[in-house]
Amino acid sequence: MLDLGETMNKRHALVARSFSAAALVLSVGAGVVSLSAPAGASSKVTITIWNDALAASSSTVPNAKSFLTKGVALFEKANPNIKVNVLPEPMASSTGFNTLLSSSELAGSTPDIGQLYVGGQILQNAKYLVGLNQYLGSSYIKSLTGWQFVSKNFQTGSTIYAVPYGAGYYYTVFFNKALFKKAGISTTTYPTTWAGLLTLAGKLKAKGITPFEFGEKEGYFGAWSQDALISMLGGNEGVLAMNSGKTSLNSSLLLKPYNAWHGLWAAGYTNSNAPSLTFTTGVANFAAGKAAMTITGNFYATQFYQGLKSNVGLFPVPALPGSKYPKALSGGPNNAYVIFKTSKHVADDVKLIKFLTSKTVQDNSINELGQLPNIVGWTAPSGFNAAQPLLADLNTFINKDHYTLMEAFDNVMPGSIDNYWYQTNTGVFAGTLSSASAAGSMQNQMQSYLSAQATSGG
Repeated sequence: MLDLGETMNKRHALVARSFSAAALVLSVGAGVVSLSAPAGASSKVTITIWNDALAASSSTVPNAKSFLTKGVALFEKANPNIKVNVLPEPMASSTGFNTLLSSSELAGSTPDIGQLYVGGQILQNAKYLVGLNQYLGSSYIKSLTGWQFVSKNFQTGSTIYAVPYGAGYYYTVFFNKALFKKAGISTTTYPTTWAGLLTLAGKLKAKGITPFEFGEKEGYFGAWSQDALISMLGGNEGVLAMNSGKTSLNSSLLLKPYNAWHGLWAAGYTNSNAPSLTFTTGVANFAAGKAAMTITGNFYATQFYQGLKSNVGLFPVPALPGSKYPKALSGGPNNAYVIFKTSKHVADDVKLIKFLTSKTVQDNSINELGQLPNIVGWTAPSGFNAAQPLLADLNTFINKDHYTLMEAFDNVMPGSIDNYWYQTNTGVFAGTLSSASAAGSMQNQMQSYLSAQATSGG
C-alpha cells in the first residue's frame, strides 16, 4: 500500500467541489472522439497510470469521484478493448515518490503512464521517457499551451517528453474584504509595489487586524511568495540562467525576495506563530477569517471561497524595486502526463492522454483542481464565473489586464534544489538564517548538483 500521507507538495495542495457530469462527445486536439467510436487496439490492452493524488484528486474528493476516474471511465466506454488501471502514487515531490520512481526506473517496472511535475522533474527523468513528437501530431501540439517546460533543455520545438494539462497555478495575494473595509481600505484598488503592500499592512496592523496569515514550518508559503517576486525580477530567462549555471543563485534574484520575505515577519505583519505553523493550518486559518491577507496559489481558491464566500478577493503580488516584469504572474503549468519507455503500447497511451486533456475533461477538472484548462482559445463554460469567482478574477488579470505569465522558480529548478530552498525559507523568514547565508548555500548546492550532472552525463 502506497503511503498517501506524505507531506503535500507545496504547489498542489487541492480542495474540491462536486464533479459535473461529462458530455458524451469529447473534443481531442483538432478532432472529435465519440463515445461510440471503436477502440484503436485490435486486442485487449491494459494501460496502467500512476495518479498523483494532488494532481488529479484531492483529500476531499475520493478517487472514485475524481475527474480522472470519471474521464477514464468515459475513455473505456469509447474504447472497449482498452482497460485502464489507475494506481495511487505518493505526492510527486515527496521522498516516497522519488524513491518509488528511481527504484522503478532502475528495475524497469514503471507503469505505462505517470504524472510528473513540469520542469526539472521531467528533464531529470528524461532518459526513461518516450519522446512524444511523432505520436502527438502538430495539430494536437498547437491545440495546447505549456510545451516549453516539458521539452528538452526547455526549448520549444525540441524533443517533447510530456503532455502538460491545466494552465497552472498562479500565486496571488488573497484578501478578506470585510477586514479591509473594517480598516477603511479599498477593496477595488490594489497596491502594485511591495512598498505599497507594506503600507497597506501597516494600516491593518494599526487597526488591530493581523495583516497576513502564514504557516511557514515547511517553507512553502515562502516559496509561493518568493516565486512571484523572482519571476517579476528576472522573468523566465533569469530562472533558466540560474538552472543552467549561467547565473549564480547568490544574486539579487534570490537575495531581494529573501529580504522581502523576512521583512514581513520582522515588521510584525504576520501571525506570531507563523514560523512553527504548518502550511495547511495557515491556509485553514485564513479561510476562517483570522487575518486580512495571505499569499498562495489558486489551488486554494475553492477552500477560501467556501470559508469566506463573497468576502474573499485576490490581486497580483506587488513587485519589488528593479523588477524587469512588474506585471507578471508566477506559477505556470504544473502537471504533465509522461509515457515510460517500458510501455508496450505507446499509441494507446497517447490516445488516453489526448482524451484526458480534451476540453470536456479539463472543464470538468476546474472545480477539483482549481486551475484553468491549457487549451488554446479556451472559453469559459456556462456558470463558470458564478462557480469560480476567484478564478474568474484571475482570468481577468490574465486576459484583460495582460499580466505576463511566468513559470515558477521551483517548477524549473531540480527537485533537490527546491527541497533545500524550502528549508532555507523558514530560517530566513524567522531571522535564524540570514539572506546572504541562504543565497550562498543555495549556490553551493547548485554547484554540487551541476557537477554531479556533468560527471554522470545527465
